[in-house]
Amino acid sequence: MATEAILDASVIVALTTPEKYSEWAAKKTANYDYFHVIDLSFYEAANSLRYKVSARFDSKDASSALTQAKKIMNLSQVHTFEEIITDALNIALELKITVYDAAFLALAVKLNLKLLTLDTKLGKSLEQTKYADLVEFPDFLKTA
Repeated sequence: MATEAILDASVIVALTTPEKYSEWAAKKTANYDYFHVIDLSFYEAANSLRYKVSARFDSKDASSALTQAKKIMNLSQVHTFEEIITDALNIALELKITVYDAAFLALAVKLNLKLLTLDTKLGKSLEQTKYADLVEFPDFLKTA
């Protein structure tokens, strides 16, 4: 069993808020013992939580979820964007994806670890590339 993986913010948010893919995120992360994140994930998780605020998920819920997300990220190895920015740019240019998405993939390549994501667009864009085996996202998203 693999012991380490990279988490992107979509998985971290799914672990800390009730949402459609929370069960997948919980089951998938249970297969690993240790995680790696990029410092950008702190921003992205907070930004995602900001957009979740509604009548059913208020600002107190968002604040609580952010506290939990920060705990997850702080228990992980936090990598700086600077570590992988050159590789991220090269991958982004190669695959015609955002540098932000390429950053997580660059870290996966650098560490030779799986990237766990709920980013359907990213996952699908990598299916026919040399990077396909580095990314895990829900099977039901692969056919959507």
